[in-house]
Amino acid sequence: MSTFSLPMLRAAFFATFLARALAGSAVAQAPDASCALPSEPEGIPATLDAAISGPADRDRACMKALLIPEARLMFVSLGTDGAPTYRIETLDDWLARVKARGHSMLEEKQLKFRIERYGNIAQLWSSCTLQTDGKQVARGINGIQAIKEARGWRVTGIMVQAESATAPLPKEYLP
Repeated sequence: MSTFSLPMLRAAFFATFLARALAGSAVAQAPDASCALPSEPEGIPATLDAAISGPADRDRACMKALLIPEARLMFVSLGTDGAPTYRIETLDDWLARVKARGHSMLEEKQLKFRIERYGNIAQLWSSCTLQTDGKQVARGINGIQAIKEARGWRVTGIMVQAESATAPLPKEYLP
């Protein structure tokens, strides 16, 4: 019969715990293999547009692949009193909200963007338009943060502010 000392048991427990935690993390963060990630940050706008556009209730595997599981979407707007307000959603919150639109057709298009990159991080600033069933319902600015992983670039967060009468799109962001 083997005897184990308390330090050996702690080390074995910690090693097992760490191995399970790392394995779980790798599974949770692995992007869908059927959805190609952009190899450069310049490909993020087109990949994002493709992941959003289409029937509202369609499968969103590519959106889930493009955004890291911890990503947040922040929607900034002006309240009725003119004060800025915001709403933060997880990707699952956004997916449920969009799916509730049923079969309506969505089309997002990044109009013009610029990228700042340092190593494996990038910030994209883009003007965009959103159409529902062929009618423009919004235009605004997206602030997109991304990181480079082994398979390509993934989005870590998106801030969106829709254009309004008091905050029109700047001329430099128009196509």
